[in-house]
Amino acid sequence: MKFKLLFSFLLILIVLAGCTSEKKFTVDDVKKVKLELLEKETLQEGISYTIQLVNGSDYTIKQNNVYVSFPIKHGESGYKGNEYHVEATGNKLNIQPGEKITLTVFMPFEGLGDKTLFGIDHPEIKLRGYMETVDDEHLFTTGGSLMKD
Repeated sequence: MKFKLLFSFLLILIVLAGCTSEKKFTVDDVKKVKLELLEKETLQEGISYTIQLVNGSDYTIKQNNVYVSFPIKHGESGYKGNEYHVEATGNKLNIQPGEKITLTVFMPFEGLGDKTLFGIDHPEIKLRGYMETVDDEHLFTTGGSLMKD
């Protein structure tokens, strides 16, 4: 009788432990989410970018936003961030592992004023999203230079 009770107790513990363990995404998983420039077209009114978002992680990206900005020139060869950014169009919810989507961004010159104050040749891209669940624990941000050397 004690053996059955002990066996039942252990079985319940194993089942509960299995139900509560949640696989957590890591920085390595975020690094597998890629933003790749496919095309750049300079027009008189601004610059148009076509970008591919690749979810190379093992997780569904539940929700995300992708932004492009021109950094502000700072000093002789430096740049600093710019709060003015443009959101990409063509985005979607629930991007599955292995899925690729194409985004477009048009960065207008109107409103910039003196274009020489901005790193127009060095646009920055930022992705802010959620892996698997939309809550603070699953929030991630990645990005960097849109132009690859």
